[in-house]
Amino acid sequence: MTPSTPPALREATLADVDGLVEAEQACFGSGAWSRNMIREEFDRPSGAQWVVEASGDLVGFAFGWLVVGELHVLHIGTLPDRRRSGVGRVLLRALVATPGTEVCWLEVRADNVGAIGLYHSEGFVEIARRRRYYPDGSDAIVMRR
Repeated sequence: MTPSTPPALREATLADVDGLVEAEQACFGSGAWSRNMIREEFDRPSGAQWVVEASGDLVGFAFGWLVVGELHVLHIGTLPDRRRSGVGRVLLRALVATPGTEVCWLEVRADNVGAIGLYHSEGFVEIARRRRYYPDGSDAIVMRR
């Protein structure tokens, strides 16, 4: 048996769209972004897109926008079998390190305890709540770093 390759971070490219669509479905199911939504991220001049691969497979991804020094963390996903392995942290740190970033913002589901813990551990603090923010009526916590 061959040992697996350690996870590797790299910028996402248009060649990753098919893999991103699959990973998006695996991570978010009915709440997943569409192929068009993912594809459009690559057309944004202010966009930051990252993937993490392990043994040639995409295991995580992140999207953000940087506008006038403010980075908005749009979306981070880690395949279910790779969660709590550091993939999300690597992706978050890549977004936060986007050149020109002065402050970071994000929204997270109020019931996503794992993600909230990650964000707190990386210096984010809760600054507001958005009631019934998500289509299923769940609240969002707005965080800033």
